[in-house]
Amino acid sequence: AQKDSVLQFPPEMTIQAGHNATLHCNFSTSSYVPYIFWYQQHQTQSPQMLLRVDKVKPRVDSGRFYSAMSVETSQVLLHVRDAELQDSAAYFCALSPH
Repeated sequence: AQKDSVLQFPPEMTIQAGHNATLHCNFSTSSYVPYIFWYQQHQTQSPQMLLRVDKVKPRVDSGRFYSAMSVETSQVLLHVRDAELQDSAAYFCALSPH
């Protein structure tokens, strides 16, 4: 059976306040209905879930954060609009097969 995995890029990004940023996540799974979760982690804090996308709801808009999933290309993006200083953090995508 195929192992579930994710690959994020770019590993690091520097942008100016007020600009937009797009983070990418490629996923690999044998699941028909994978769920992708995006987490944001500030230094010294535990990760906080930002949003979740799946086959049924492949596009989710949450304030300045927007995520879109393509099952055909096994790609998910996280788009940050009008970046603020508080957006400086580590971002993780995670896959759940169900």
